[in-house]
Amino acid sequence: MELALRDETAVQRQECANCGARTNLLRCSRCHSVHFCGVKCQKAYWPFHRLHCKRNEFADAMEEADPKFATWMRGHGKLAVLKDDEVDRLERAAQAASGPSRAEVMDSMYGRLEPKPAGPSFSAEELERMSEAAEAVKASARRALPCSKAYAAIDVPEGMGSDAGGYKWRQSQTHVEVFVSLPPGTSRRAVHVSLTSVSLEVSVEERPVLGGTLWREVKADESTWYIQDGILEIVLLKRHRRGNYADGETNATTFWYAVTRNAGTDARLALEHPPPGYYSSHWEGEGAARRGAQPRRRLPGARAEGAQTLVPAC
Repeated sequence: MELALRDETAVQRQECANCGARTNLLRCSRCHSVHFCGVKCQKAYWPFHRLHCKRNEFADAMEEADPKFATWMRGHGKLAVLKDDEVDRLERAAQAASGPSRAEVMDSMYGRLEPKPAGPSFSAEELERMSEAAEAVKASARRALPCSKAYAAIDVPEGMGSDAGGYKWRQSQTHVEVFVSLPPGTSRRAVHVSLTSVSLEVSVEERPVLGGTLWREVKADESTWYIQDGILEIVLLKRHRRGNYADGETNATTFWYAVTRNAGTDARLALEHPPPGYYSSHWEGEGAARRGAQPRRRLPGARAEGAQTLVPAC
């Protein structure tokens, strides 16, 4: 076959398709099979040449590697005399979104590229699920830290609060207490607490832990927060509590079913009425001093957004 190609290429006569000139010839940039001596001849011959002027992609791919074979393919109007698997590779390469270069097509045709497995590709939903799984693993690791021993020792009476996963909370007839376990060595600046009379926002190392509108109003100036034994404790004084009811309310309406209104099911109490133990829980009122009870003291420096007293974490 090589001999036939060489002989046919040798006898091919290169001349202008319009006037027959054989000097200073230029090939058609589209089909590469017809020559012209100039632009005038190309324009004059175009009505006839346009019927046969077609791009031969296979010949273009072979141009650099085997120009004689490419010329033979164009001269005989052949699209391909390649093996089926080579044609399949060329078609896949042509349909690729990025568009392979000529060198890449040639390397693919003759197997000169080392096969490498394609990297994994994931959809946005899969990436989100993997991120959530990674966060769950990190949260589990944080719960397994030594500091969690003190956190696990915090007792939440049944029906008086819940373990919401990221935090625990419990209540009495006067206060609502929120507990957040911190990673070892957490500094004060890594803990952010924003408290108003109607809202609470808590984040640790820029990771939101709790946030939203409080279940009911609190007295922010009498509430506080501090860090002790690797635990962030927030103490909220209920505005409507035993001995300080709103008009038309009773002690039952002072019960909190969650810390915030947007709390999930794991942080919300699935009760229709307060449990009996709520009415016998600790409370402080105007008559507390007369009864000999010691009122809860406010930490020095406590402000509406909470005190920032730091005790080294465990």
